[in-house]
Amino acid sequence: MLKILFICTGNTCRSPMAEALFNHDPIHEKLPFKISASSAGLFAVEGEKASIHSRRLMREEGIEDLEYHNAKLINKHLVDDSDLILAMTREHCKQLLNRFPELKGKSYTLKEYAASAYHDPDIKDPLGGDLKKYRQVLEEIKVCIKKLRLILMEGV
Repeated sequence: MLKILFICTGNTCRSPMAEALFNHDPIHEKLPFKISASSAGLFAVEGEKASIHSRRLMREEGIEDLEYHNAKLINKHLVDDSDLILAMTREHCKQLLNRFPELKGKSYTLKEYAASAYHDPDIKDPLGGDLKKYRQVLEEIKVCIKKLRLILMEGV
């Protein structure tokens, strides 16, 4: 099984949305191997709920998972148990490598790994922003998840 771990700061906005979108992607039916995604935050408060705007946007996508999301703090077990770690920003990657040097070659920004056409390699934190800001972030994540799907399909 291929395990992907999405990382952001608090595990209440970006990484849970990426996890939910990826886990509901139809790619799972087309691959000859099992694949799953999870998420965590570098500074997460364990058990914190997903932000209200993240939950609303996922419901609009037909995904209820974030209603039951509980934030997880990154730890050695999570990184060791993951095959690929996709962070939302370059700073997240830097902090991951400082904490877990063994992740070199296994951790990237989501945009970097997905070869995104966006000029900014970071997916900005929408926390504290309005629904419009969250929607912009969601659209960036969706583009990256689509590209990630193509990368995985090419590898088959």
